[in-house]
Parts: sequence; C-alpha cells; structure tokens
Amino acid sequence: MILSQEHKEQWKFINKLIFRIVFTYIILYILLLFLSLSLEFPLRWFAENILTWGTDFKMKSTGSGDRAFDYVRLGFNLFLTLPIVLIWSLLDRQRKSYNKLLYWFQVIMRITLIFAMFLYGLGKVFKGQFADHSLERLLQTVGDMSPMGLAWTFMGHSLYYNIFIGFAEIIGAILLIFRKTVTLGSIFIMGVMSNVLMMNLTYDIPVKLVSAHIILMALVLLSVNGKRVFDFFFENKTIEKVKYYTPLKNKTLRKIILIGKQFIAFIVIFIIVLQIFIRFGIKEQLREKSEFYGIWETQLFIKNNDTLPPLLTNKYRWRYLIVDQKKKATIKKMTDSLDRYQFEINSDLNEVIFSRVNDSILHRFSYTFTNPQHLELFGSIDGDSLFILFNRKPKSDFRLINRKFHWVNETTYNH
Repeated sequence: MILSQEHKEQWKFINKLIFRIVFTYIILYILLLFLSLSLEFPLRWFAENILTWGTDFKMKSTGSGDRAFDYVRLGFNLFLTLPIVLIWSLLDRQRKSYNKLLYWFQVIMRITLIFAMFLYGLGKVFKGQFADHSLERLLQTVGDMSPMGLAWTFMGHSLYYNIFIGFAEIIGAILLIFRKTVTLGSIFIMGVMSNVLMMNLTYDIPVKLVSAHIILMALVLLSVNGKRVFDFFFENKTIEKVKYYTPLKNKTLRKIILIGKQFIAFIVIFIIVLQIFIRFGIKEQLREKSEFYGIWETQLFIKNNDTLPPLLTNKYRWRYLIVDQKKKATIKKMTDSLDRYQFEINSDLNEVIFSRVNDSILHRFSYTFTNPQHLELFGSIDGDSLFILFNRKPKSDFRLINRKFHWVNETTYNH
C-alpha cells in the first residue's frame, strides 16, 4: 500500500510524494477550519484576486458548512497545498521515509475524528440535533417543506432511531481511541458518514464539505492497513499480527501518554455532554408550557365589525395562532403565509402583547379563556380592531403523532 502501518526504512518516491500531498492538505484543512476567522484578509484577497469571486461573502457562522466562505477556504486550502508540497519535495528530497510523521499524522486525524464523531453522536443520542416536531411543523404540508426540512422531520420523529444512529457514531469514535481498533473504527465511521454525506447531497443539507472530509480522514486511516483489510476480506488470507511502529521508546512516557489520552477523552465527552445538557435546558425554558401553549384554530374572525369567512384566498384572516416556544408566537393566515411575533403574557391584566422583531410597536389584546380549550382575543393590530374566537387543536389530531408502533399490521398503513 502507498501508506503502511509498518515501519519501513526506505519509502518509494511515489509513496513519499503522496504522503506529502495528503498530509499537507488535511493538516491545512484542520488548521483553516479553526483559524480561518483570523485570516480574513488573505481569504478575501484570494477570493477577489485568484478566484475572481469578489469579496461579497460573510464569514459569520450561520449553521451552514457550505457557505461561499467555506468554498473560498477550500480553494485556499488547495491553493496552498501545491506550492507547499513542491517546496517540501525539493528541500526534503533526500529523506528516506516519514514513519514518525505518519505516526503523528494519524494521531492528529484520530483526535479530530473522535471529537467530531462524539459531537455528532451525542447530539443525536440526546436529541439535540434533530428536535421533536414543532407545532408549526405539524401544520406545514409536505409540499411546502424544503428537502432539508423533510429530512429533519423524518429524523426528528423517532427518539430511538436517533439513539441508534448516535451510538453508531459514538462507537466509531471510541474505536479510534485505541490503536488496535483504529481500522475497525475507520470502517465504522466510513459506513455511518457515507449515509450522512448522501443525505447531505440528496436533501440539500449544508454540511457536505465537513462530512466529505470526515470520510476522507477515515479513509486515510483505513489505508495504512488497506492491504491487510483487502487480503482478509477479498483474498481469504491469514492476517499476521501487525508490528505497530511507535517513535516513543520510553515505556513510562508511553504510559503517561496513554493515561493522558484517556483523560482527554473523558474531558471531551464531559464537555460535549455538558454542552448538550445546557442546550437542552435552554430549549426546555423556551418551550416552557403556558396556558397559551398549543395550536389555536380560528372559529370566528371579526375585523372592524365585519365577520371574515374562512376563505383560503383571504390574505388577512388568521387560520391558526401557534404558541410553541416561550415568548414567541406564529400567526398562520388562510393563504398559509406566516407572521412571526414576540409574545408577552401579562396574566394580571389578562393581556397579551404581540410585537415584531426590530419593531417598537406593540399590539395589545385582552384575552379570555372560556375553558381550557377555548380562547377569545380582542384588540388591534396594524390599526385594525380584531375579535377572534379560537378552539385548541389537540396534537392527537395529527396522524403523525397518534399513529404508534405496531408489531402486527394486517395491511400497510402508508398515508
């Protein structure tokens, strides 16, 4: 194989060249991933003068890993790789091998993948990545969903499927901690992340670059034992015990490093779990249930003393009032357009206040609960007086919620 786990005193020229290319590209990718925000000037210069894309791109994090900025960074990565490899090859042409550097290169990739897979895996196990269906999502038609929204709805539906996928990612990370199971861990990660990459590509999920590079690093880790894996699975050959190369000869130092790796793994897991619990706590606060929580379906809508009938062409009449998160409300009109508001409740005055983001105008409504399932609102918005009667729409009305698991199905239930 081009890169081998075993120690060799003399590498072939092509092996050394490919190692320099792979090493330079991946190390640059990892460095730029963490340092790119501090390299704004060279990245913008590169985008304008080399790529001729201009500098009209934002570097602020948006949750997307496929921004124009990310592709500029990828191009910058490739742009730097070629001259670095050329200079390295000229200056270091007498070197016989890179055994020690290959060892530490694998360590860096393992640490990177362990962190990434723990982050993704625990996010799924604790259902931080794919949240439960929001009330607004339950009212949205499939045809109005984006491909990513459809994927998130599918993944968010089942806690147990999230746990299954999350543990698969965590197992891959755990296997990378120990050198003897790195090959198995690499195969595990490539299998899991290939599915993730295909979802990203086919559902327009903007994490394509990250998932592709995770697979690339796992592939490089697998390649150092590639011949042994090929012989075992495809040639039916007996595999001899591998003699691992290590540049560390001092046993005490090696033991300290082993303990250090275990400690770092514990700290990483602890920090990630802590962050997930903090995020869950914030989400629970946002979803703190009030008497307004739920989907309120309009039964009567009076605007300026005129009763508006429930026509699907009416752009003004409210169809639903959705109160899901604390201090937030969404109004869904008859035409399915959405208006989102900040939502304050003053229970002492029996008053609710609607306000738009970045708008100082407050829209006040008095409210009355004739019973827990019926709500009356009276007030004004945008200069129009409104009187609205609502019925609470139970979540059990939705087939997606009320259809549970069945061991026995006499017919298919595909609605």
